[in-house]
Amino acid sequence: MNMKRNCIGAALALSLAVTLPALADSYKDPVSTSTRETTTTSQDANGMTSSSTTTTEKHKYVYYADHDIYFAPDTKTYYYQANGNWTSGTTLPPEDQAFVRGRGVAIELDTDKPYTRHDYVIAHYKIKHNDDDDRR
Repeated sequence: MNMKRNCIGAALALSLAVTLPALADSYKDPVSTSTRETTTTSQDANGMTSSSTTTTEKHKYVYYADHDIYFAPDTKTYYYQANGNWTSGTTLPPEDQAFVRGRGVAIELDTDKPYTRHDYVIAHYKIKHNDDDDRR
C-alpha cells in the first residue's frame, strides 16, 4: 500500500512540475513590458518655454492575491515571501505551488521588483480580486 501511495505521490509531483509552467505560459503576453513617454511643456513668467520627457517602463505580472505571490511571465520568475522576507525564483517552494493553480490577476507595474509596489497592489488589486471571488 505504501509503495502504491508513493507512486501516486510521485506521479502527482511530476504532473505538477509539468502543469505549473504550462499554466504560467498561458498568461504570457508576447510583449511583457511596455514603455510610455510623457512630455511636459511649461512656460515661465518671462515667456521661456521648457519641456521634459519622462519614460516609464511597465512590467507585466500575474498576482495571486490569496497568498501574495507574483509571477513575471517574461522571466518566468516567482516573487513571494519566505520567513517574512521577499524572495524570488523560477519555482515556488512545494508548500506554495498549490496557490498558483487558481486564477491570478494580470497587472502592470513600473518596476522589475513587484514587491516594492506591494502596498499599491494590495490597495488596487487585492480587494477587487477578493470581491470577484465573493460573487461566485
